[in-house]
Amino acid sequence: MLTQSTEVSTIAGELSKSRIWAEQATLRALVNSYLRETQQFDPRMNTEASEIRVILPQIGLKITGTLHHFSATGQHVYGSAWYEAEEGGTHRPLKMDGVIQRLLDEMSYHAKPEQREAEQQKMKQRIRNSVHKMTLFMDHHTKITGESKPKSFSSTEAHLTYVRSEQSLLIGHPFHPFPKSTEGFADYELPLYSPEMGAAFPLYYFAVHEDNVQEEWIGEEHRRDAIDPSVRLHARRQWGEELARYRILPMHPWQAERVLRQSHIQSLMRQRVLIPLGALGPVIYPTSSIRTVWDLKTGNGYKLPLHVRITNLVRDNTQEQARRTLDAAKVIHELSADWSSHIQSESFKVLTETGYSRVCFQPNEVAKRTENPESAKDAGLSQVTTSDAKYDAGHEYSPAATERETATIHELEQLSDQFTVLYRPMDLNPESTYVVASLLESSPGEQEPRLIGVIRDNYPSKNGERPDLLAWLERYLHISMVPMLRLLAVKGIAFEAHVQNSLLSLQDGWPECYYVRDLEGVSIVREQAEAAGWVGSLIAEDSPVLYGAEEPWMRTRYYFFVNHLGALIHALAVHDQHSEQECWRVVRKVLEQLRKQDAGSCPRLAAYIQDLLTAPTLPAKANFTSCFQSRGDAPSFIPIPNPIHFREVTSCL
Repeated sequence: MLTQSTEVSTIAGELSKSRIWAEQATLRALVNSYLRETQQFDPRMNTEASEIRVILPQIGLKITGTLHHFSATGQHVYGSAWYEAEEGGTHRPLKMDGVIQRLLDEMSYHAKPEQREAEQQKMKQRIRNSVHKMTLFMDHHTKITGESKPKSFSSTEAHLTYVRSEQSLLIGHPFHPFPKSTEGFADYELPLYSPEMGAAFPLYYFAVHEDNVQEEWIGEEHRRDAIDPSVRLHARRQWGEELARYRILPMHPWQAERVLRQSHIQSLMRQRVLIPLGALGPVIYPTSSIRTVWDLKTGNGYKLPLHVRITNLVRDNTQEQARRTLDAAKVIHELSADWSSHIQSESFKVLTETGYSRVCFQPNEVAKRTENPESAKDAGLSQVTTSDAKYDAGHEYSPAATERETATIHELEQLSDQFTVLYRPMDLNPESTYVVASLLESSPGEQEPRLIGVIRDNYPSKNGERPDLLAWLERYLHISMVPMLRLLAVKGIAFEAHVQNSLLSLQDGWPECYYVRDLEGVSIVREQAEAAGWVGSLIAEDSPVLYGAEEPWMRTRYYFFVNHLGALIHALAVHDQHSEQECWRVVRKVLEQLRKQDAGSCPRLAAYIQDLLTAPTLPAKANFTSCFQSRGDAPSFIPIPNPIHFREVTSCL
């Protein structure tokens, strides 16, 4: 079977139900991704019928099924029965594996002909991996929350907190073919490190000689506060004055176990470039991104390198990513004194990274260790003959460097990526703040999004009531969409504000504060940055955070309007059993109010609003296609119908 894991068999009991839920979620994501990326935006036979048709032109087939909910942005909900349409009007039943196989056969045409079979096998492997992990996560969740009868998330767990919301994203991206695939973790390691299984652990720490550490901070006080005092105290007691010229860096314990086995690292330890301090400090919690962790007591957060392939990409921290993040943080820090005046809101906050540390491994050190072939072989590296070719990511190397030197430098750069940590403290109320992505999911076997339960539990009414959801959405837009558009128009700053990068605080069930995080995804309009005087002072001319005007606007339309609002509106509409278009009318209403209020004094804002109200399409990421093309780091985008424009969606086939 395509979705049958080789690691675990389906057994009787709760795991069997978890497998069914995981397969259903996977199939829905695959079908919806396929329909979106082939421009079959309305698969219904007609707008009154519940029967849908999926056309696969390359392989000459049609698949039919039933539709339970039509989504304006493509998050359709289906019945469990699927059929292959045959000549003469007959329909042959298809199991989930059969539907998935046919979709893969069709989508493999996006790969080069000589690579189709290999790409399809890779896709199958990662889909299996994702289904397997999703099954284990759902099984764990149902075991810890009870299994007697369907209940709301809020009643099965005594209280939904921030940490619990981060650790209950069980399905993930609704338009990704393998949203829970992780290649690197063994099954026995999942309870130790996966947020979905409630993991918590202390970090591992290294002391690194200061000559080998590149750091950048937005303030010295942030550097002092980045490491827990108990870790510094332990290091001083154990190593004393020897650590005076060392920097202490945290590392994910899984990553530490991996790098400690590398002969190169062992050589550096013998030279006292690196000193392993061990697992120290408080227990921290991995968040929904797996490799970002948070300390509940101090609020310290760390974006750690993790050499695991999570969905498409291995999650190391490159020099460019660190530089982009800190450049964005410096700009936002510069604006902080007048923040509320720029966005005209006290309820929109950015959780900025405050600094980064990067271990820079230098070729001249390798030369010292590899003066003879035997020690070079022991280090596992090519011998380097030059002693002054210091590695510093972002700089070009001498044209005279030999091929072996270049290979060594590349290897050292990759090793540095595995030692680079970004610091992201998060000051928020852990009792009333939640990651939006988790709120929009339902617990396994249930229909109600967690958001509804959280609203109801915090609403002052004692009769199980909740606010009107359209009024709730309108308030949400005023604390998220409106400030975001103002900031882009006035200062040229755009965020990667998808639902996993978005946090929400509630008060009495109503939206109180919206947070956006992960500044690696920030893009800034170069023209506006230059006009503000940031270029050449705060950030360099070649900063990777700078773009032409179109890129930040494209990202805003996808990450916030398509990904974020598309998922939020879908969850609200499905729960209330009404058309998503009612919610999109609220979006249009708030945009028109903003145009009347602000746009006259800000031409850029007027242009953005006009585009949202009148453009026939919005951009969407084509994950299914990009996976077949091995373009995870540079995915394709496609146009989809703009639901704010109220244009009737139709299939293009």
